[in-house]
This record gives sequence, C-alpha cells and structure tokens, in this order.
Amino acid sequence: MRHREPFVGDEDPGTGPVAIEPFVNAPTRNGQRETGQNGRPHPAAEARSNGRAHTPPNLRIDAPMPTPTHRPPTHEPRGPDAGSDAFAQIIDHSPDAICIHQDGRFVFFNAVAVRRLGARSARELLGHAVSRFVHARSVPQVVGRTAALRRPGDASLPLRATMVCVDGAEIHVEVLSVMTTWKGATAYQLILRGLTDVRATQDALAQQAALVENAGDAIIAVTRAGMVTSWNPAAERVYLRPAHRALALPLEIAVGASIDPAAVVRDGGVAHASHYAMDGTVRTMRVSVTEYDDGFVLICSDETALRRASRNLRTVINALPEGIFVIDENGWMLTINPAARRILGLDGQSEDFSVQDLPLYDADGALLRPGERPIARAFTTGLPTIGRIMGIDRPDGRRVWLSANCQLLHPDSPDRSPVLVSFTDVTSQRAATEHLAFQAAHDGLTGLPNRAHIMETIDALHRRAGLLRAVLFIDLDDLKTVNDTLGHDVGDTVLQATANRLCTAVRKNDIVGRLAGDEFVALLIGELEDGALERFVSRIRDVLTEPIEIPGGTLHLGASIGVIDTHRDDSRDAATLLRDADAAMYAAKATGRKVSVFSQR
Repeated sequence: MRHREPFVGDEDPGTGPVAIEPFVNAPTRNGQRETGQNGRPHPAAEARSNGRAHTPPNLRIDAPMPTPTHRPPTHEPRGPDAGSDAFAQIIDHSPDAICIHQDGRFVFFNAVAVRRLGARSARELLGHAVSRFVHARSVPQVVGRTAALRRPGDASLPLRATMVCVDGAEIHVEVLSVMTTWKGATAYQLILRGLTDVRATQDALAQQAALVENAGDAIIAVTRAGMVTSWNPAAERVYLRPAHRALALPLEIAVGASIDPAAVVRDGGVAHASHYAMDGTVRTMRVSVTEYDDGFVLICSDETALRRASRNLRTVINALPEGIFVIDENGWMLTINPAARRILGLDGQSEDFSVQDLPLYDADGALLRPGERPIARAFTTGLPTIGRIMGIDRPDGRRVWLSANCQLLHPDSPDRSPVLVSFTDVTSQRAATEHLAFQAAHDGLTGLPNRAHIMETIDALHRRAGLLRAVLFIDLDDLKTVNDTLGHDVGDTVLQATANRLCTAVRKNDIVGRLAGDEFVALLIGELEDGALERFVSRIRDVLTEPIEIPGGTLHLGASIGVIDTHRDDSRDAATLLRDADAAMYAAKATGRKVSVFSQR
C-alpha cells in the first residue's frame, strides 16, 4: 500500500523545524551490557549508565535546505572522511544501499540506494530531509539508535524500519547506523539491507544448519590445533560419543585415530582410514577435509557397511563357477574372478596380456573380425549380447566354447563405462551335442555320412554353382553270402575295410558315404580333367578287389559301380541323382561289366 503519514519532525510553517529528542533506550541482551563493533561499551548503554541522554552533533531529521554559503561545524575528524572521493567511490560500489545524512538532510546516496528508493538519479534525493524517506513510524527507532553513537566508527545494532520511495511506495529494510565524517564534519551513514535478502541469508544459514544437524555423515569442525569445535548428531551415532564428550577434545581422541587435516588437504582433500568408536568398534571411513579461516571441517562417511558388502560380493563372485571379468576400452582387465582365469587358461599370463588377443569364433567356427566381437560391439553401440555361443582359443591352444553375456557396466554413462563379461563353459555340452549330431548324420559302423547327410550334401553342392562333378553308387558283391556263411561279424569287418579303402582312394575334398547295407556312395567334387573320371572309377574298382584279411583266412570280393556324370547345368536333385546312380549300378551288375556310366538328365 502506498500512503504517507505525517512525519515526526515535519517542519511546522509557523515555528520552523521541530526538534526531536533522541531515543536513548540503549539496548541490552540477556541483561548484559552491549558493546559496539569496535569492542567499546555500546554508546547507548554508556549514556544510560551515566544517567543522561547523549545527543551527538548534527543529528536532526529535518532542517532547512542549506544555502551555498552554509558550512557545517568543523571539528577534528576521526577515521576516513566519507566525503573523500576515494571513500565515496568505495561506498558507491557496495552491494548494500548506503545513504549519508548530515544536519538532518541527505548528502549522499550510492547507486543501490538510488535504485531502492525508485529515483532516476541521486539528484532527486540529495538535500531532502531525513523524514522524507524514513517512514514516520520508524523515525523514533532510527533516531534513537543513531543518538547513541558517540564517535566516528561507532555502529548501532540493526533494526527493522520502513522507508518511503520517491513514488510513495513503502519498502521494509534492515537499517544499520554508523557515525562517520562528511567533508570534515560529523555525519551519519545508513546502511539499508532488504529484509528479503536478510531473510534469504537467514534461511540459507538455517538450511545449512539443518543439513549439518540432519546429515547422514559425521560433520566435525576442528581448530588448526586439532581441537573439536563442532560435532553433529551423525558424529554422535557413528562414533558413539555424545557432543558434550567430544567438544574441546583433540580430534585423534574423538575419532580414535591419528589424522592430520592439513596433510589431507595437501594430498587432495580425501583420505580413507579406520576410525574407532567409543566402544572400540572399528569404522571404515572416507574422510573429506575442507580448510577455512579458523581450522578445518571434516565430513566422515561411514563406509563400514559398504566395505562389508563389497567383501561379501567379492567372496560370492570368486566362488561362482561362471567366469566374470570387467574390461576397459583399452583392453585392460579391471577385475577378473578365478573361474574366468581357469576357463580361459590365463593363470601364469603376464599382466600386460589382454583377452582381446585371443582368437574368437562364432557358433559355426568362423573367425570373428575385431569389429564383430561382442566387447567391441558393446563399446561402439552400447548394445548387450546375451547367451551367444562362441569359441575362444586359449593361450595353450585348446579351444573352449562359451555361452557369453556382454554389456556395459554403467549403461547410463556409456562414454565412460567399462564392459562386464560373464560366461559359462559349454565345451562339454557342445561336444555332446556335436556327437549326437554326428551320430544322427553318420553310419554307426563305418563312421561315414549316412543317406540323409549325403542327400543334404548333394543338394548343398548343387546349389553352389555345380561343384558336384560325379556321383558313384557302389554295391559290394556277395556280402549277403559272407554274412550267411561266415557270420555278421565278418560281414562288418568287410564293410569297415571297404569304407577305409574308399576314403583312401578319393581326393581330400571328395566325400564317401554309406547309404545302407552293402551300398556306398562317393561324391567327386570339383573339376576333373578329361579321362580323369574313368581313371578314378578304375582306381576305386581296383582297391575294392584287393583281398580282405579276416580271422582264419582271406576274402576276395568285388563291387558293381554306377556312375552319374554331372555338370554345371545339371538340374537333378539329390533323390533323382541317387536313383539314377542306383539304376546305373544295377545295369553294371546285370551286364557283369562291374561299371556302368549313366549321364542322362
């Protein structure tokens, strides 16, 4: 609300300026005599004790505007003159609103005061009576505090007052009066602080005090000599020592350990140490030290539970059968558990060895390029890898198969996160799976691919630009007679010998399989020179006619061979090719020529 009440001290048109008797009720606090800022007895209190009211010179709240020839009374000034250019410049840059009055009228306003009172410039304010800008209800308090000042430099206690702006608006401030000199004569400086700023400062201090009181960490203040001056409730809980038994104690006694705050500050401000509570319980502490004018503040974080949890976690990780390691982007192991060392065969490796140097393979056995490796993928994309089957060659040359997971340890900070890798050794499971798959695709007696595998192979070779050059269907002669007369054990020996001879007769890339009973097949892969197919068939027929040693004697068997000559444009599928080869074999057997070539499409 904007209003103006009659000011105490307003000039009466008939009588001139009205003199105001200064208020000299000198303040006391808790019954104790108060002192000024310079340590001397507060002037108001001293005046009261002398039984008189002191009225300093030039203290008026209203006075006629001075003429150009007016000179204020002079006396020997004490302290710096507020009227000097240097002093005025310092005041003008103060963050507080400051104004100076002399002989009841304002002679100076700094820039902040001009803004606070809503003026465009100091010219609007200079020369006005004090009562123009100090509200009537605040005049007695302001005058009373000012009247108690006796010497330049004396300052009053702060009080709350209301000021009146140029436009009549009221502002509530905290006022501090200081006796000073202005151009050689006594004057009074009013320092105005907005109550909002004061309240904000008080609130901030209250919040800081509340933080200290309610902090979960022990906060301890000590002098430079190491004596405890502050001990918050958290310190009481951590060290089991009440504040009244900690204050004024040497720090090393209060926390149960030797600590040099100055040394901690020099070393970076943080230290880890074991402290002891009053009952002798050890505490694992992280101590952060900050230096201030009178000493040090220590923030002591109790990491006992954290350290215990860390030890427990380390024990669990070390006991796991799964391998776990954490690696940074440079390939350095930050941590690795014993299972990982055992599975990867890293025991005895030098510290500069990197697991990234080990060859890595996909589930089909293909070597992974550097950018395809899960660790590299995690670093570059942040994407995890879950349950991927991979092979890795250990330093000793043995290949192990892993079911691996790989992910950023700190997904929220991908740029700085290391990678966590966990894996299970599935080498034995893979071997068992491969064995079952082998059994499903191979003949149990000879170890050769069976009919299903041969048919899959023919189709696969046909799809790869005509890699299949010829199909040989081979049927042993008189195997049934051997089984009937000499027994199936001898028959099995004949079949195994035939399988071995066929494998030695073909080339490295060719494939030999057993279709059923006494029927075999040979797949010739890749280009053949002119006449090479005939020579190939002749060699196979020759090795199959060689005698076979059996218990108690020697067997001489032959074989009938049906040959299918294929080429790049051959469109027959596996079943058709085998049927045609079978027909060619029966034709050879029927004619007694032992070999028949059937190339019809």
